[in-house]
Amino acid sequence: MTKTKKPVPQFLDDWVVSGQALLLLQKHALYGLAATRILAGFAVLGLLVSNFPFRHVLWGVASSWAAPFREESRFDPLVRIFSDSNPGLFTFQYLLLMAVAVAVTVGWRTRLTTALLAVGLPALVERTNLLGDQGDNIIRIGLILMVFMTTNAHWSLDSRRRARGLEREVQTVGKRLWFGLPVLPSWLTSLLHNAALIALACQLFILYTASALFKVQGDLWQEGTALYYPLALHEYAVFPGLNELMYANATFLTLATYFSVYIQLFFAVGLIHPFTRRIALIGMILMHGGIAVLMGLPWFSIAMLAFDAIFVSSRTWRWLEANIRAFRVQVRQRLASGEKSEGRRESMTGP
Repeated sequence: MTKTKKPVPQFLDDWVVSGQALLLLQKHALYGLAATRILAGFAVLGLLVSNFPFRHVLWGVASSWAAPFREESRFDPLVRIFSDSNPGLFTFQYLLLMAVAVAVTVGWRTRLTTALLAVGLPALVERTNLLGDQGDNIIRIGLILMVFMTTNAHWSLDSRRRARGLEREVQTVGKRLWFGLPVLPSWLTSLLHNAALIALACQLFILYTASALFKVQGDLWQEGTALYYPLALHEYAVFPGLNELMYANATFLTLATYFSVYIQLFFAVGLIHPFTRRIALIGMILMHGGIAVLMGLPWFSIAMLAFDAIFVSSRTWRWLEANIRAFRVQVRQRLASGEKSEGRRESMTGP
């Protein structure tokens, strides 16, 4: 007697089909990833520009004080990319890395320049790993994943070149690569894009949840006084008066301490519903904005917000884009009308 196979429940079959469609049919979060590309590139560029006067002491030929730590680094092949003995060559490499960051920001040959930045940034930062922070870590992880994603679909020079290629209807592989047109099957590129996007989202979930869980293990965080100490340190105080205003108010300090814990702890869960997603994202903007202003860590905050941008819906990004374009049109019209009125005034008062 042969055994008959039990039919697969319909809801499981629907889930499998939906999962395949989600991964293979289209690329997701293209607007959010465009914002991620811009903010991540800007964060790296800001880090490099702000430390340019001190580059030799921090990472270059005058950083011999960090040589013992460099010898124990697990990134030894990377740190050898930058020159140890020639200050001119080191400066040239530093400027070249800045140019790569600019290229990523404006979306020029994005996949290639993102890969170069994913190699160049840790090669520089790991020369003195004592000076790095978690912003450097999330950027390097994000850049590696961005190589497999399409981050130049919007607000990039690549998108303009791709549009020109579509107008010319190029067919050869070489020309399609030059214009940034796809040469691989769409299902494969969509799979790589969406898999990397899911990996990046999971990385952020782990980061925020682990950070919150480590915080709640400390007595200062449980008592609501943990933020007092970093805000009271003059090394962190970009605006000392503002910091004093914050840590002098016990109620505000306690609420801000608990807020930073809970917004991280429930961030992943809050993304499930549109209403709670808005609260979670606004909370993250407030938290990272506070870190940037009150603790003097703007590049860390921008790096974190760059990858949080993938959770903002494409509809919201399109709404922002439309409003910015409308504002630009209004400004141009006002400038044009102002020039015309000025011309009429000159003609009336002329000789």
